[in-house]
Amino acid sequence: MVGFLKTAGGLTIAFAILAAVAMLFIGSIDGLLAVLPGAISAAFGGVVIIAFGLMLEHLETISRHSATQTELLTALLRKTPKADSSHKASAPSLDQLTQSNFRFKEI
Repeated sequence: MVGFLKTAGGLTIAFAILAAVAMLFIGSIDGLLAVLPGAISAAFGGVVIIAFGLMLEHLETISRHSATQTELLTALLRKTPKADSSHKASAPSLDQLTQSNFRFKEI
């Protein structure tokens, strides 16, 4: 899906540029000025499509690594020093944190 969105966005940008250049050769400056607003908005739409694809790629990466990050956080919480008991009273206990069964939904 990510590759498709990147390709679709790139093709949209390329088509917008080609349309502007073709109108420059076909209708001179007047033709270019006529198609320029549409070409710019189409190119901007292609950039938005590519940005959406990149966002999905980042979300997939976050989802893929969430289980590992959860395990690392649990390991860090288990290694907390036990000398400072006043700080432990205000922080949630490890038992409360490990009872949570929250998982990220796969995309």
